[in-house]
Amino acid sequence: MKLRRLLLIGALGAALLAAAAFAATSGGEAKVSGQKREIFMSAVEWKGLASVAKEPYPGPVPAGGGYESCPPGSQDCDLAGNTAKWAIETYRFDTAVVAAYDGERVILNVFGVNSAKHDIVIPGLKKTFTVKRGVVSRIDLGVVKAGIYTIICVTHPPSHRADLVVLPKNG
Repeated sequence: MKLRRLLLIGALGAALLAAAAFAATSGGEAKVSGQKREIFMSAVEWKGLASVAKEPYPGPVPAGGGYESCPPGSQDCDLAGNTAKWAIETYRFDTAVVAAYDGERVILNVFGVNSAKHDIVIPGLKKTFTVKRGVVSRIDLGVVKAGIYTIICVTHPPSHRADLVVLPKNG
């Protein structure tokens, strides 16, 4: 009975460690190997649809392409002229904040889900790259210093952005 309990506790501990390892390397998270941190994220488009009978159309949104608002009867936002509905869309990274430590070599892997392309800039690191639908774009940001670096999709401002937060190393 005691041995069975110990085996069960050991198996549970192993399962928890495996789950934690999986979570640390999946969407929006980072995989750390020595002094290298790989970050995985996706460029996605969120969509919302509402009935005119239940919610009045709220009107326009900020310009730039990151937000889209389609009134009843619009041909855009997949409405196809439907006058009973209105729709909204926004582009986002699937995580708004990713993190690394000072002195780590950071590599971003960004998967394009929606839109044919996203032109990305990281002004604080003087980096630019393009993300295309169905492709994982890999960009080596080099060894980064502590600070906050904004990741901006210039194709879909102002909403399509994220921050790379580089924390100082302790000790």
